[in-house]
Parts: sequence; C-alpha cells; structure tokens
Amino acid sequence: MPSPLLAELPAELLNQIVCHLETAGALFHISITCKRLYQYIEQNGYRTFVRCRFPSIQTPPYWKDAAHALTTLSRAWDKKAFVARSIYPENDITQLPRRRGRQPPKRGQRGQTMGYQPVIDCYAEETGNSWSSRDEILAWGAGAELNLRLRGMGEKVECQWQVSGDNERTLKYDQFHHRNKWLTYKDDTHYDGRDDITSVNLLKPWQKPADGAEHLIIGRASGELVHVSLSNRKAECRIVARFATGDRRIQSAHISSARDPLLAACLSTGSVVVYPVFPYSLDTKPYSDLPVVPISTSGRTWATTFLRPERLAIGIGPSTFPLHIYDVSNSAVSSKPLRKFPVSADCCTSNTSTSSVYAIVPLDPSSQASGTAGDVFMSGWYDGSIKVHDLRSPDCHVNTFTDPVDTYSAVYSLLPIGRERFIAGAARHSIMKIFDFRMTGNRPYFAVNAEACSADKADKLSGPPACCQYHMDMEDVRPGYNVFLDPSNQRRRAESPVYSLASAAPYSPHIYAGLEGRVLQLDVVEVMDRFPDQAFGGRNWSSGRAEGGDLVERYDPDQRALKLAALEHTTTGPMKLRVQAELGKRGEDFKGWDGRWGWASRGVEY
Repeated sequence: MPSPLLAELPAELLNQIVCHLETAGALFHISITCKRLYQYIEQNGYRTFVRCRFPSIQTPPYWKDAAHALTTLSRAWDKKAFVARSIYPENDITQLPRRRGRQPPKRGQRGQTMGYQPVIDCYAEETGNSWSSRDEILAWGAGAELNLRLRGMGEKVECQWQVSGDNERTLKYDQFHHRNKWLTYKDDTHYDGRDDITSVNLLKPWQKPADGAEHLIIGRASGELVHVSLSNRKAECRIVARFATGDRRIQSAHISSARDPLLAACLSTGSVVVYPVFPYSLDTKPYSDLPVVPISTSGRTWATTFLRPERLAIGIGPSTFPLHIYDVSNSAVSSKPLRKFPVSADCCTSNTSTSSVYAIVPLDPSSQASGTAGDVFMSGWYDGSIKVHDLRSPDCHVNTFTDPVDTYSAVYSLLPIGRERFIAGAARHSIMKIFDFRMTGNRPYFAVNAEACSADKADKLSGPPACCQYHMDMEDVRPGYNVFLDPSNQRRRAESPVYSLASAAPYSPHIYAGLEGRVLQLDVVEVMDRFPDQAFGGRNWSSGRAEGGDLVERYDPDQRALKLAALEHTTTGPMKLRVQAELGKRGEDFKGWDGRWGWASRGVEY
C-alpha cells in the first residue's frame, strides 16, 4: 500500500509534524506547496506553532501575526537589539484638574535635591479584529504628578491618520502612525517631595467600570491612598474613593487580578493593610491591618504582591525571614503566614544573617508542571540574587540567578517575559539585567536556527547536533547580559537605580524602565529588519532594507535615541564592553549581536 501524501494526513498528525518545525518560515514554505496545506497552515498550523514554540506567552488569537511577532521579538532579544529614549508628556497634553493659566508640565528634578523615583504600570487592550488593533495605557508617578499616556494603534487609527492634516499628524501621531494622547494629574494641594507618588496601579479592562475613563489607585509618601478616575473624553478627573491609612507613608501597593479586586498596601509602620476596591467610599476601612514587622525591630515592609487573588506575598527587611506568604480568604488575611522564607538556603537551618526582599513577581502558570497561579514566583534580594520559589516544594528556592559582572547590587525591580526570560533592575549603575529562563540546548524556540549556515566550508559539520560551527557555538553559549541604560559621564544619572520595570504584555516589544527623574522606553527591535513587528508600522514601510537616514526617519525622527552600553555575563576571559552606534551607522560584526553594537573605545562615555 503506497504511503499517504503529506497533504492527505489528518490535522492531528500534521499538528505533530508542525511541533517539530523550528521556524515560522518552514510553515510558510509548506503552505505554498498546495491548496490543502495552505488551508491547514492558515487555520491550524500557525496556532500549533505558537503554542508549541512559545507555550508560556498568551497572545490574541491572530496566529499568523502572532508567529511573526513572537519570532521577531525573540530574535531581537537574543541579539540585544534595542532603541531606547526618554519619554515624557509632549504635544497633545491635557492637564487635570483643568484651570486657567496653568503652565505646561516641567521635566527634570522640579527643584528637588534628588530626582523622583518613578513607579510604573501599564496594560494593553484589544480594540479591533487584528493583531495590531490595540490600545496601550501607560502610567507613572513623576514626583507629585501622575503622567498617563493613551496610545492607540491599528487599522482604525491608521484610517484616522490618513484623513488628518499635517499639523494634526505632527501633534497627535508618532512616526509609526500611533495616536498618542497625554493626561497629567496633579492637584494644587500636592507638592513634590512631601506628596511624591510611591505606588501606581491601573485597573485592568475586566476590573474598571465601563465609563470610558481610566481608573488608577495612587499611593503617596504623605500617606494618601486614593482611587482616581481620569477621563480623556470629558477632560475631567474625580477621586472616587479614599482608603484610610492613618497618614502612614505608602511604601508600595498592589491590586489583585480578580474581577472584584482587593488592594494591599505596605505602610511605613511595618504593616500591610488590605482593602476592598469596590464599592466606592471616601473613607474605605481596611479588611485587615497586619503587623508584619515587629515594632521592636528596625525593618520595614518593602513590597507586596498578590500571587493570585487568594495568596499574598510580602517582602520585608532587614530580617532573617524577609519573605512571607499569606492566605487571603473571605477578604481577610490570615493572622499567621502560610510560609516564611529565610535568608539561608536551607529552610530547616536557623541563621542569624539578615537581608531584604525588594521585588516579588508571579510567573505565568502556562506549563503543565507549573500547577496553579501563584505557586511559582520570583523575588529580588538585597544581596543581588534573584530566587525562584515553588510553594509546592519544601526547598526555600528551586533556582537562583546571579550576575557575575555586578554580583552584589540589590535587585529593586523584576519583569518576567513569560517563561522565556526575565529582566532585573539593579540598585546602581542604571543596569538592566537580562536572564534566560530556558535551558541551553532545550529552548522551544531559538532564533539562530532560522539563520543561514556559515559560508566557510571548513565550518561545516558532518551531522547533529548542529550543521555548522556557527550554530554549534551559538547553541552552546548563550549567556545573559547587562545593559547600561545611562552610559553617560554625569555621575548621578549614571549611578541611578532601576526603580521599576513594566511592559503591557509578554508579547509587547516595548519595555519601560524607571530611573531617577525619568522614564525610558526601550523598543526591542532590529532596526535592519525588513519586516518588523506591526507595532513599528510594519505595514507602513516598504519591504526594502532601510539604510542610513531612512533608519533615522523610521525609528528616531526627533534624534532622541540613546547609545546604550552592554556586557555579557561571563566568568571566563575578559569582560568586553560594547556600545551602540548612532542610528543609521553600523558597529562591528559580532556574532549574535545587533548591527549597532561596537567595541567601546577611548573617549566613549560609559
């Protein structure tokens, strides 16, 4: 009996074949062989590829576009491809509350000895029936002022751009035809320093009322904790709820992911209080006021995070047990912790050494082995380590990540990108540290596999595990790396911590980093990519390769792009600093690096 043709196989078997294909390009080549396979690839093939190769990243169900976006983004991460710039309210700005004679918002330190410490939150919301149709909402505290950016993109926004005039395009749209609207909020009773914003939480689309406004919960150094509604359409702001704190400073705050969320806040007295977000009240009393840090000690509460709606993690310090886990049931927090994690690696061994935990983030429970939400999470410590914890394990932590370059800098912020990789913000040198979760040689997707083999015949290998020496080298060595977000000769700016990190979604190519007195936007994109992510106007540019001035016009028309510096994580050999060239210029030809990177030379500011 003759073997069946590939096109005659049932979809279940084709799905198994697709899971063994290493690149999205392989699916495209199969799809152009016949009508039957084209229909299968369009309807099921790309979906199977995305779920097999990126199992930890949840995306909207536009599978072909998702495959393109995720493979493009993965390649950009591996090649350290960034375009970074400072962002601030500009052009189309509405100041709230509205009063006559108000001055435009100022940038900088606003008369303070130190710049503000930004706290950032953002999310993305689908607005149409395509991959690119979504809104991105970004908010951060800039001293006593709140900055809110409403960014719209997609087919509807593109149509609006097409019919707008030149002045409107300049004022309201960026070079990618995204619609940008800024709101700033600062009451006259709030002063920089005394009333600095210390926590910002955006209510997500499934949590906020359907009134067309953005809802935020803002905490301040003065102890004020309020629920604010900011409406772009009506150009108005309202305080819809206040939370009773006893004028105790807000160290940090977090809302749960439930449809009817709870709010947990760390107070300066060493307590953690939990409030209901709804119903609204101008004097909302806490469900629980938990004294986590004894009054007799010098420690404080640093961070609190809902690992899931029924489980709360709290970071304190200095303490011998700086990480506590509490159960939340019937809107009340248990009086005793479910579990406490010590400084010592052995949970059963007493240790007098102390430390602090500054950042806690849950990991996506996408894999079959990860259990329920909140079982696996990460924490950033004073000693510079990042620990992965699993509440199902008796061990204090199941994995530890450390940076061999800047080993002992405290970790102030964490941002996981699914289960692919994560970013850590260091306490000095404006360092953003990138680590890869995936095991070497066992990555579901590895962008290098889509690259051509070495042209040198001497590099060819006779068989697996790699086809040439280049692919062998890239598979065996894939260290993490550090990015210096402000490699300047201004000491105070260069020494800034990375206070906060945020991204609208794991598939978003935009990362936001809060440094002293400013917020940076890092676009994770290869500027030489002929077919970039649709977030960078992929359908608005020609398919030809851009060079020189075209790249500047495309990615940096206002010439604000920063020249970053980077070091790979290595314990053998010299640590070589690389710096980015200006957009439109090429650096050195390094294997595994974006084309803008070159060696740091004398006279380079870093």
